[in-house]
Amino acid sequence: MGFGVISSAVLLFQGFAPPLVSASVNAAKIPTGLAAGLSHGLQGNIDWRVARALVIGGVLGGLSGAVILSGLKSPWLNGLVSLYLVILGVLILIRAIRGRPPRLIASRRLGLIGAAGGLMEGIGGSWGPVVTSALLGVGLEPRRAIGSSALAELAVSASVFVTLLLMLWHGHWGEAEAGALQTLAPLAGLVCGALPAAFLGGRLAARAPRRILTFGVGAMALGIGLYRGLPLFF
Repeated sequence: MGFGVISSAVLLFQGFAPPLVSASVNAAKIPTGLAAGLSHGLQGNIDWRVARALVIGGVLGGLSGAVILSGLKSPWLNGLVSLYLVILGVLILIRAIRGRPPRLIASRRLGLIGAAGGLMEGIGGSWGPVVTSALLGVGLEPRRAIGSSALAELAVSASVFVTLLLMLWHGHWGEAEAGALQTLAPLAGLVCGALPAAFLGGRLAARAPRRILTFGVGAMALGIGLYRGLPLFF
């Protein structure tokens, strides 16, 4: 869950345009998603029926989020992304306090869960806070909830990335050449950092102080969301 939130928040804080942030984060999730999907598949952590339903809904939601992100202009775009970060930050802080993720989608319809997660993925690259918590809420075994969600996220990230590239190519958010170069700059760093983390994450998660780290991620997302959003009102 932390990769999309942290990456998006840091890139936005550095001044990258929201479409570039989403494109970079989703592009970085493709190789890391392949590694995670392969790992979960080998361990038998994937419920293929669940994953298939999540992919269908998730791709539709992701395409919608990417189109919305590319079509909005400032200050509406800045307001949307700031609100997104504030909501995620609050939810992650609630998770840290309660010790478990809040269930965001109170539905057993896997397609609806996937669509909601895809919308968040398209806007800011965050799938896990919506989808994994919802799957756990409907009673899916934790390892299968995580594995199925991880595999579906790979397909959703790829569709969002391709959509944003097409929007870039057709001039929806700046000059194509400049935008492509800007996308490559954060992408290289994200992939270089995320690939080792994808393989080492299990061991680190077992030893790291999870509640403290969760507080840190939530506070960072909330703080950057407020930092970006408050100037719109004052």
